[in-house]
Parts: sequence; C-alpha cells; structure tokens
Amino acid sequence: MNVNQVSNSAGLYYEVYGQGDPILCLHGLGASLFSWRHVISPLAKNHKVILVDFKGSGKSPKPRDSTYSIMEKVEDIYRLILELDLSNLTLVGNSLGGGIALLLAVRLIEEHPGRLSKLVLIDSAADKRFIPWHLKLLRSFLGPPMIYLAPSGLAARLTLRYCYYDRSKIEKDQVKAYAGPMKRGGRHALLQTARRCVPENADELLGRLREITVPTLIIWGRQDKVFPLEVGELLKRAIPNSTLEVLDDCGHVPQEERPEETIELISRFLGTAS
Repeated sequence: MNVNQVSNSAGLYYEVYGQGDPILCLHGLGASLFSWRHVISPLAKNHKVILVDFKGSGKSPKPRDSTYSIMEKVEDIYRLILELDLSNLTLVGNSLGGGIALLLAVRLIEEHPGRLSKLVLIDSAADKRFIPWHLKLLRSFLGPPMIYLAPSGLAARLTLRYCYYDRSKIEKDQVKAYAGPMKRGGRHALLQTARRCVPENADELLGRLREITVPTLIIWGRQDKVFPLEVGELLKRAIPNSTLEVLDDCGHVPQEERPEETIELISRFLGTAS
C-alpha cells in the first residue's frame, strides 16, 4: 500500500507504505521525508511506515507566519497521531525530528499510556548546550542574508557536506531534493524554524527524559559534526530503557549515509531482522 495524503488536523503532507504496526519517521531541519527513502522498502515489509513533512518542509504548507516553533511542530505531529489513531507506535526521529520525537514521547506516555511502543533516536537534538554553530548563525542577525541570498543548490550541497563523513556518497539527485523546498517558499520557514527550535523550558523538558520508559534505540554517527556523540551518551544515561549503537565512519544522517547498517539496527530492535 502506498498512500499520499494531507492530514485534516494539521495540514501536513504525509506518505504511507506497507501494513502492520506503525512506524512514524520525523526528519531533521532543512530536510524532508525524502531523507527516509532508504528505509521504506525494508521496514514496510512488516510495518506501516508513515513519512511526514513538517510544516514549512517538503510538500507541506509554507505560510509566511511565525508558527514554526518546536512545540508547534510537536502539536502538529501529536494531532496527526490522533487523527490516524496510531497505536503500538514506533517513533523514529533524526536531528530536529529526534528532538520532536523526545517531546512527543513524554507527552504520549503522560496523556495516552500504551499508544507509544518504541522510540528510535538518530543523531537527535536533545540539549540546548549543544547548538551547532551554523544554527547559531541562522538564529543571529546573519540569518536572513544567509537564508535569502544563498543559491538553494549551493546551500543544500554545503549542508549535506557538513552532515556527511564520506562526502563521496552525496548524490546529485539528493542535492536537488534538498534544494527543492527552498525554491518553493521554504526559506522563510527554515529561518523561522531555526529561530524557534529551542523551547523556552528546555531545561525542564530535558529533566523529563527519565519519564520515557518505552524501549529506546539510540543510533549515532561517530563523526557527527552537528551533534557530537556526547549528546547520544547523555541520552543513554537519561532514558532508562535505552541502548546506544555507534556507527563508525558516519556523520549526522546515518539513514542516508549508512542506510544498510541503520536499517539492520532498527530491524533488530523491532524484532524483524532477517
């Protein structure tokens, strides 16, 4: 089954593949559901795989307003989960999507016990002490000229080069896919998201990670320059029922740079490895 739809509750574009217990994948800042292309076929053999574009990303709406905070994104995905009535759910999040998955996990466990089954965090945002330098620039007065003056293709290429350890694996179609939303009104959304990606009560929320009691798999690229391995180790200590797996010779987006190993780790965690 392959379904492309727009949610009624949040207006987000999403795609559905396969059948079975659901897996909902959340992408990072400046990315889209395209970043999960490698996981679709392997995971959809045993699961319903749901890929979603956040507001301002991919094929989702990109209004010129300021409602792009991380908590508003959490609310959008929360409403989508309820709209689709997802249960026995595995949340998978990379980078910003990982931070959103963490906040969703805390909320779901508190408000809908039993709906969330497992959590997978891939080079996840987690602690405001580890804001990468490029994000600090976007949040400064240099943000608007960086966003609005840089050619979209160049910006996408530089972003991917920063996220990869082995830059030879970056493909032309991949650069084009990352640049596409920027050409379709995504610059404003990217700037607003960058400026609002750290919640005001970040310290309080970090302290609540111990409330995440579902089995949690943490995957990290050892050479990640966006969020260092130290963040993954912090998450391992904070989340009680968690396991940390480190991929050597890998950067910030293991599901793209090292897809086979990443899929194997997730499949083993879900109990569906061949």
